[in-house]
Amino acid sequence: MTRMFQEKFVTPEQRRLTLLVKQKGGDAAIHDRRAMEELWNEEAMISAPVEGERNRSTKKFNLEEIRREIQGDPMEAIEKNEESFNGKFRVQMRQIQEDIERAVKRQGDRVISVVTGGPRERIVDPVRVVVRSRSVA
Repeated sequence: MTRMFQEKFVTPEQRRLTLLVKQKGGDAAIHDRRAMEELWNEEAMISAPVEGERNRSTKKFNLEEIRREIQGDPMEAIEKNEESFNGKFRVQMRQIQEDIERAVKRQGDRVISVVTGGPRERIVDPVRVVVRSRSVA
């Protein structure tokens, strides 16, 4: 199961960082300032900016903050991430709903105009269409 998870959800960049952590001594690397700075710089080069960060490499290296983050409660981090995700998800759902409502209204208006229009509006005159398209260009 762990192997399947790694194959599907762990990016090549994350695998590369994991290998670097192992090369720097694994869990012991957190106590080596130089190793942590190297890992920080490597991660800054290969990872996308996190919410609120314009450029990860310009963020100041703070070993104590990193240690707190690493040793923090994973459930707390998950809950914080879930709040952010849910907010973004709600906004995206609202945008999709508005787009669908506009599309349905537009199509409804087209159907109503065709149904209520006279027979002359249903005639498709190929000559008129060609002339119209040339005059538009």
